[in-house]
Amino acid sequence: MIEECQDKICYLTQERDYARTHQKIVEIPVEKPVLYEKCEACNRTAYQNAKAKYETQKERLAGQYKAKTVMFQTTLFLLAWYSLTTTLFQAVQSDMFLVDCKSFFNDLASFIQTFVGWTIDAGHSAAQISTKIPNAFIAGMVYWLLLILIVGICMAGTGMLAILIEIKVIELYKKNCWDVITLLMILTSVAIVIYFGESIKKVLSVNLLLLFVLSQGAYVGIRCYLKVWLEKRPY
Repeated sequence: MIEECQDKICYLTQERDYARTHQKIVEIPVEKPVLYEKCEACNRTAYQNAKAKYETQKERLAGQYKAKTVMFQTTLFLLAWYSLTTTLFQAVQSDMFLVDCKSFFNDLASFIQTFVGWTIDAGHSAAQISTKIPNAFIAGMVYWLLLILIVGICMAGTGMLAILIEIKVIELYKKNCWDVITLLMILTSVAIVIYFGESIKKVLSVNLLLLFVLSQGAYVGIRCYLKVWLEKRPY
């Protein structure tokens, strides 16, 4: 009995191995459903009507969205213009703010004048090398050439550096701060500096216009830091 079962098991094992080594792959066609719009034999009237209705609603909603966007931007521009004009009128009437503005620009002009004077003095000092030339005519030409060259290089280099810094600041400003929040921040800062200028001067002995510029610089720095921090933040 046991031998008979073993023979059957051996026979079935051989059948299984034979089936594995001699099996044949047969492709059986299967019907696959397709989308309604791709079926050429169907009636496309319902699909065309639904599509036309969708396009109409889409255009209508797009027009409504555009109109509301224009209305919002117009309202925001008018509010900003009103706030700016009233603030500027108040600034004109504020003697303290006008005095600080004049002082700020006078100090800026004095700094530029001092820098130009330092540059010319440096050019004169460097051009003294020409005194070692025995020929007076050649020495004079070398002196003025060195003076013009040194002063021109210093002034051009400083100007290019200032332009590059300005371009970089404008790029950062447009990239990180070109939005409604910045507009509100500027208007709020100007209003605070103008309307509360006397109180600020009592607490801090600082130029109001310089304080406004520093506050804007701090605001731009904070916005740039927050944007970088949010981009690197793992989610």
